[in-house]
Amino acid sequence: MNDGSLFYLLLVPLAAALLCWILASVSGWTRLAADYRLEHRVAGERAWMRTARIGPVNYHSVLSFCCTDEGLQISIAFPFRFGHPPLFIPWDDFDQVIPDNKLFSNRIKASIGRPEIARVVFPAWVRYRMPLSLRGIAEE
Repeated sequence: MNDGSLFYLLLVPLAAALLCWILASVSGWTRLAADYRLEHRVAGERAWMRTARIGPVNYHSVLSFCCTDEGLQISIAFPFRFGHPPLFIPWDDFDQVIPDNKLFSNRIKASIGRPEIARVVFPAWVRYRMPLSLRGIAEE
């Protein structure tokens, strides 16, 4: 290895970490983490490698969800975790839940927090595991 390749070996992980941090800031994940950072692991039904949108950022096949009676846990796959701490959002903090059906998907749009912290679009997996009171709003 010559001297230049060591520089690039250090630059690539630093650039990736910086990009993850920027995406967390732009999407609203950082603002969500201020109120909803996960304090302890929760037990519930889990789904891995799911796609969702938080703010303007589409997290394609890198999110994990865990639904409980109290709320929704969201975490991101390991290589992209920098700047994205795991979140736990109580169902009571979901607002303006509406369907967002596209050609081959059955998703929901919602705002998180009061006042609104972020707009999200979650997959059908979450939609059909949220409480019936919210699901009723989503299917009107």
